[in-house]
Amino acid sequence: MINRTGFRRITPGIEILRSSFSLPRHRHLRAYATVVLAGSLDESGYVGRLRATAGDVMIHPALDCHANPFVSAGVKLIRLEWSDTNGEGGLYRLNEVDELARTAENNVVDAALLLKQILSRRSPPPPGRKEDWPDLLAITLTQNASTEIGDWAEANGLARETVSRGFAAAYEVAPTVFQAELRARTAWLRITRGSDGLSRIASETGFADQSHMTRWISRTTGSPPGAWRRNPTLFKHG
Repeated sequence: MINRTGFRRITPGIEILRSSFSLPRHRHLRAYATVVLAGSLDESGYVGRLRATAGDVMIHPALDCHANPFVSAGVKLIRLEWSDTNGEGGLYRLNEVDELARTAENNVVDAALLLKQILSRRSPPPPGRKEDWPDLLAITLTQNASTEIGDWAEANGLARETVSRGFAAAYEVAPTVFQAELRARTAWLRITRGSDGLSRIASETGFADQSHMTRWISRTTGSPPGAWRRNPTLFKHG
């Protein structure tokens, strides 16, 4: 059986958040898109630390994990279910926000299709991406989860202890855990989207052995690899 109790869910449609708040680190099983119509919100996760303002859209892929350290009062959002085909997320800038909002008022499925058409074209890059050293390390780990954090710290003129404390302050998680979660997510995507053997996936995604991979996937998703292999479609819609 798949345990989905540890995942947050979205309600598709337009939403207004009346008060400011923060949201600790949390997980979503299914992919979704957030379009900001008014206000601003901060997010720290696998794609870095972002500040999204009116006109920005954040794509959250399947098995995403992030925190929202600040959400301003009066934020107006469109939440849309999303079909994740490549496991990647990101921050984009839209010129067609009004058209998208009008469409979402009538039909959220049509709004999601319109957003896909918009993002298939090149969008102006958004300004709201931080690029200090915790974010550079996050990007490095996302690109190569086998990066040795001590070596990265030394190459960037930082003590390993400084990197561990500073990264945890920025992302609410130690860099070694962030790194292991990225490995687990890569392995999980292969388990749910392919047919390779579990031992092969464990070896090719940087785990010491299949048991090590099983522990991290269970910790990250709430269920072991075998359960996900038997239920590969649970995350594919939304």
